[in-house]
Amino acid sequence: MPKKVDHDERRRELVQASWDVLCKEGLEGVSLRRVANAAQCTTGRIAHYFEGRDELLVASLRLAHSQAAERMQTIADKETDPLKRLRAILLESLPLDTRRLKEWQVWLSFWAAAIGHKELAAENRRRYQEWRAALASALQPLTSNRDAPIIADRLVMLIDGLGIGATLEPTKEKRLRAEAEIDAFLTTLS
Repeated sequence: MPKKVDHDERRRELVQASWDVLCKEGLEGVSLRRVANAAQCTTGRIAHYFEGRDELLVASLRLAHSQAAERMQTIADKETDPLKRLRAILLESLPLDTRRLKEWQVWLSFWAAAIGHKELAAENRRRYQEWRAALASALQPLTSNRDAPIIADRLVMLIDGLGIGATLEPTKEKRLRAEAEIDAFLTTLS
């Protein structure tokens, strides 16, 4: 009897292996052979799930975004106070622990690659549209509908700056500074 394979889980394992390679070697170092070595499988297995390196890279970016979005949605569903909800979502979006630091390393690699890569640039734009919409939604109870998209844009820029700093210099001081900057911004909303 053939072994039953969870194809979604297998794809996730391969994407996670691509993250490991990306975080060690950079985007240029991501090859199907290196990902196969990290996943302890053959390149044929990768080819079974992904048409090539580009499709694997887009799947990597999507997983980083979807995992973060799921965690933020869980927070949004649990917290009833609008200001506390927004703060928790913003803090969840920053690289304040090992898992989120790895996501940020993935994102930073893709941002640079998106400059010359049409498909990655389009994927990145879609993810930013989703992020801005989520922030605007979280902001609506705290500000006017007219101001929410503008403030969401400001928050995206703030998070990007803080996230880049905390990713490139992942120290306790940078993490504490990022949290303090979020709190300082939120005082302007109350």
